Amino acid sequence: MGLTESLQHIGLAYSDTQLAALQTILEEHLKWNRVFNLSAHRDEHSVLVYQILDSLTPYNFVRDGELLDIGTGPGFPGLPLALFFPNTHVTVLDSNDKKLAFARHIKSLCNLSNLTVVHKRVEELSTTQQFDQIISRAFTHLNGMIECSLAFLKPDGEILAMKGAQAESEIVDAQSTHGTCIIRLHKLPHVVDEQRMLAVVKQRSE
Repeated sequence: MGLTESLQHIGLAYSDTQLAALQTILEEHLKWNRVFNLSAHRDEHSVLVYQILDSLTPYNFVRDGELLDIGTGPGFPGLPLALFFPNTHVTVLDSNDKKLAFARHIKSLCNLSNLTVVHKRVEELSTTQQFDQIISRAFTHLNGMIECSLAFLKPDGEILAMKGAQAESEIVDAQSTHGTCIIRLHKLPHVVDEQRMLAVVKQRSE
């Protein structure tokens, strides 16, 4: 299944410009991975499915505003999301500056004016920075994600934690620890026969 068929399969509409930009991300990822250790995905199919498409599967939950991508690595899911949501300002955050060089490269190639690349640990961020949504694909377990994110969330903000088959057990642990949060689990569309889930976390209103 190619790029266009895969996007259609998950139900995501796209423009020719977005399709071309995704192809650029795919090709550049393959090229960079020959020199730098960007990720474990080294063939076209793997990059397409597990980097690009995986990043786009929460598209129904992304809203306009400020989105922080914690532990982005070379820029996933932040890069594809910035491409598809021009009214959302995406900040990609990671402690590995070598991997972030790829995100900066793609920002320049694809003219992603709504993307900010930040080389920091999340603990080093100023809490004066507040976000409407905070997303992560493989940063940490849900408890850890909530603990490090709440200080940066706007009052009506939410955490989008992308998870696999372990999601339900992580939610049980998180709900026992964070009683002030409401956590809902949603199944994400995908082209692979593997469980892909999204835990959406909101703080209870007073």
